[in-house]
Amino acid sequence: MSGAPLYLVPGTMCDARLWAQVLTHLPGMDAHHADYTKADSMAGMLDSLISQAPQEQSHLVGFSLGGYLAAQAAITCPERFKSLTVIAASPYGLSDTEKALRRRNAEMLSRLTYRGMSKARLQQFVHADHMADERITSAILEMERDLGQDVLIRQLIAPINRADITQELLALVMPVHFIMAPEDAMVPFAAVKKFTSRTANITLHTISGSGHMIPFEAPSDLAALIANIYK
Repeated sequence: MSGAPLYLVPGTMCDARLWAQVLTHLPGMDAHHADYTKADSMAGMLDSLISQAPQEQSHLVGFSLGGYLAAQAAITCPERFKSLTVIAASPYGLSDTEKALRRRNAEMLSRLTYRGMSKARLQQFVHADHMADERITSAILEMERDLGQDVLIRQLIAPINRADITQELLALVMPVHFIMAPEDAMVPFAAVKKFTSRTANITLHTISGSGHMIPFEAPSDLAALIANIYK
């Protein structure tokens, strides 16, 4: 890999622990972590991400909501980054169904004490083959518990009206990579595949046998892709 650092952006209710297993397969990597948990708007999340970026040009890597935010950062400050990698995220806006679910959940959370993600909701994020692996499920639930109810409410509502940024991504000069799991129930793989085929500057990489939580479910495969992308 090149000498430039990695700048890693976690997803909703995730922190630096998201990347721990991936980084064990990238020994010696200069990795920096974004934290936007205190932000209560998309603009605030983006400002946090950009202000925390390494001073030197870095390889920007984001997962899920963090992937969308990373894409926004690359569009906003392209001179700060050598490349962009988006993991398990769409450049399109949220579906009406997902928006409605987020609004219902946020409204409920404002009235009740949140007791953690249900098994049914967890099954939407984790591949069926990994639901019995407590190393994966416990890590996800632990991060959610530690970050807490207030962060969850903010992260449900703040990004709800995210814009379609496909045209801005197509205009980027830096290399852009999407890493997707075709069996991810949370992101429309076919739509992302179609989008990435529109220009040679955007490359799609796939990981099989994983759900949405690729950094936990397939850390070695993800690390191998990152290493190959930036070798």
